[in-house]
Amino acid sequence: MSKILHSPPSLRLLSPNSIPRGKNGIFHAWSQEGSLQEVDDSPVSFELESIYSESDFDRVIAEAQQLEKSVIIVWTASWCRKCIYLKPKLEKLAADYHRRLRFHCVDVNNVPHKLVTRAGVTKMPTIQLWKDSKKQAEVIGGHKAYLVINEVREMIENEDTV
Repeated sequence: MSKILHSPPSLRLLSPNSIPRGKNGIFHAWSQEGSLQEVDDSPVSFELESIYSESDFDRVIAEAQQLEKSVIIVWTASWCRKCIYLKPKLEKLAADYHRRLRFHCVDVNNVPHKLVTRAGVTKMPTIQLWKDSKKQAEVIGGHKAYLVINEVREMIENEDTV
């Protein structure tokens, strides 16, 4: 005999298409009780845009300066297990800050070594904050992922003091 599970009457599943969109990218929906609810439609994770060359890197830095935004550059290597493990966590962090910063990723095996040297990258993974065309801060992520994410978050939160 199979059981049929019912959700409590106060909960209702709504598909994104059945919810009218409100201002500032927020969904507005009426619950069964008739009160207005807001549901944040921010992305859960944000794919890091790859940089493949020095000209890509220079373009990203120049565009950020023009827009008066900072950039997070994540330096990884395809052979680096910590990089592979950390990347999805950084993509979630990028979703938290996507309106404020741009996030990009560089695989050091796919760009000229000259660029890696120019950026001062010596260990993988390295996460750098660039502002006004200059490297302002960095986190070298050789330890536990949650510690790296906390350090990167702190670096972002303190970007205006850098």
